[in-house]
Amino acid sequence: RRVPMRSLAASVARPHARPRVARRGARALPERPAASASPAPSPPENTNTMLVLGLTGGIGMGKSFVTDALRALDVPVLDSDASVHALYAPGGGAVAAVRGAFGDEVIGPDGGVDRAALSKKVLGDTETHTKNMKTLESLVHPLVDSKRDAFLKQANLDKHAFVVLDIPLLFEKKYEKTVDGVLVVSAGEEKQRERALQREGMTETKLKNIVARQTPDAEKIAKADVVIDTACSKEETLKQVEGLVMSIRAGQGGFRAKTFVLNEAEA
Repeated sequence: RRVPMRSLAASVARPHARPRVARRGARALPERPAASASPAPSPPENTNTMLVLGLTGGIGMGKSFVTDALRALDVPVLDSDASVHALYAPGGGAVAAVRGAFGDEVIGPDGGVDRAALSKKVLGDTETHTKNMKTLESLVHPLVDSKRDAFLKQANLDKHAFVVLDIPLLFEKKYEKTVDGVLVVSAGEEKQRERALQREGMTETKLKNIVARQTPDAEKIAKADVVIDTACSKEETLKQVEGLVMSIRAGQGGFRAKTFVLNEAEA
C-alpha cells in the first residue's frame, strides 16, 4: 500500500502504548512503547515486511542531528523535503510539469523551479491559491510517491529491519496514521529558541511565525510513540538513538509492520 509523503512530500499506525517522555537532560532513553497485548498477526504468505517509521520535530529541535545518527547506524532515512527539492532542481522530474501549469515566471535562471516564485502562487488564503496548491500537489505527489516506493523496495531488498521517513510536517498534514510508528525529536521551547535564532537570517518575528504554523511541541509529544530528547548533550542523544535502533532490530520496539508489504512477485 502506498504511504503518501508530505503535501509536497510526507508520512503511522501507532502501537497501542505510548512511551513516557524522557526527563529533559536525562541520560536514560525515553521509555520505549510496550508491545501490544495481542500477538501480532503473522505476515501473509510469500511477503516481506519491514517497519516504516515517521520522524518529525519542530524547527531547532535537533532533527537533523538525529537523522545523521540514524544513517550512521545504517538505518535508511528518506528526507521528504530533499526529495521535493531534487524534483524542483534543474533537470528535475517536476520542472516541466510545474512550468506547464504555472508558466515561465516560476522557473529560475538556472532552469530549475524558483520556489519563492512558486510559493507566491500556491500559499495564501484566496480560492486561487487553494486551487493552485491542489494543482501542484496533483503534479508532484505521484513523483514523490515514486521516489518513496523505490526507496522502500530497495531498503527491503537490502534486508533492513526498518526505515525512517523524515517528515517535517507529519502531524500538520495528518499523515500520522500512514506509517507504523512516530518518532518525535524534542528539546523544549527554550533550547529550540536558542538554536533557531543562531541560524542565519532568523529573527524573533520569523521564528514566532514559523512556530505558529507548526503543531505545538507538547501535542507532538502526546501523539508520539517514541520521544528522542535532544536538550541533553549530543552523547546522551546518541545513546538514545543507539538504544532505540538496537531494540527495534532485536524485535523489542513494540511496533508492528503493516505499512509496507511487498509481494515476492513484485520484488
